[in-house]
Amino acid sequence: MFIFGASNSYGVFSTYYLNVKFPETSATTLSWIGSLITTSMFCLNVFTGALADKKGYRFSAFIGTVICTLAYMLASFSTKVWQLMLTQGVLFGIGASFLLAPTNSLAALWFDKHRGLATGISFSGSSIGGLWFTVLTQAIMDRLGPEWALRVLGILTFFVTGLMNLLYFQRVPPKPRKRIIEYQVGRRLTFWLIALELFTAYIGYWALVFYIGTTARQLGGSLQDGSNLLVVLNACNVVGRILTGFIADRIGAINTLVLSLVLTVAIEMPLWMTAKSMAPLYILCALYGLIGSSFISLNPVIVAIHFKNSPLSSIMGMTNMFSGLGGFAGSLSQGAIFDKYDHRSQFTNTIIFSSMFILFAAIVSLVLCTHVKRKS
Repeated sequence: MFIFGASNSYGVFSTYYLNVKFPETSATTLSWIGSLITTSMFCLNVFTGALADKKGYRFSAFIGTVICTLAYMLASFSTKVWQLMLTQGVLFGIGASFLLAPTNSLAALWFDKHRGLATGISFSGSSIGGLWFTVLTQAIMDRLGPEWALRVLGILTFFVTGLMNLLYFQRVPPKPRKRIIEYQVGRRLTFWLIALELFTAYIGYWALVFYIGTTARQLGGSLQDGSNLLVVLNACNVVGRILTGFIADRIGAINTLVLSLVLTVAIEMPLWMTAKSMAPLYILCALYGLIGSSFISLNPVIVAIHFKNSPLSSIMGMTNMFSGLGGFAGSLSQGAIFDKYDHRSQFTNTIIFSSMFILFAAIVSLVLCTHVKRKS
């Protein structure tokens, strides 16, 4: 909830930075803040996942709690873009990586028959976090300003995640580890197909999350309208991740993944590109929320199924590294496209870029499905 809640609600800060606090700064430069959150979180997970497997989940989570709280507090005193990059971006991402390592794996470790549903429920917490993080952040920003919004989020993160960390129980106790990276999985095509699918999906995914608020502003909406769109997006994410987990237990996680990625493209391009008022944006956020983020909760299920004899947090950390690289490349590319080709006045080229990479992720997932079936 608190890990992805920050990234899922970052659109509130993104809209404020782009339109109010730093209006003269390019979208490419500002996109570094949000991209560094996900990049640091996912890329460092290759190391924090191994640490969690070796030292225990609670140990890793408590480190993450302290670092995330510190990041919020330092960000609240930041007045320059580069300072926000280091605090709200890199430092928070490092802390989130320590929290992500155990939370990514727990549901998959404890459940087998209903693993998809359990993981979907678990990951719906990130959308619930994005839901109330968005509402809370916007409300505090309107009344007290963005600095106090960051401070309140930091205080909540410290107390709530600190308490939740006490409830982490591993099904398999930590074992001594001689190496951080499980090099043997690199010999398997399954791993590389999962990695490529995550890389390309994350390149395309964050465009709508980061820029839907700015789209609302271009159509005459307010900052509050942008926040409301993110609320709808995250609310539908909750339902979507649970629903796709339920479906995955019946038709297979990879089949569900292929279907959800194809539907995401079919939803994003026509609704976003043709929107002339707020109504289509609300429909877009509702449908994108139901379907678009399904790959985030489905991939841990796929990894758990096909790498069940390997240290799970470590393998997920390795695949998450490609998620981080994809998110980083996508955010910077979308910011550059918005500046140079869309001239900060519309999003046509940004939308095409996003949708094409999500479509490519669907094609890779279809190849993965074929490969797994042939192997079995």
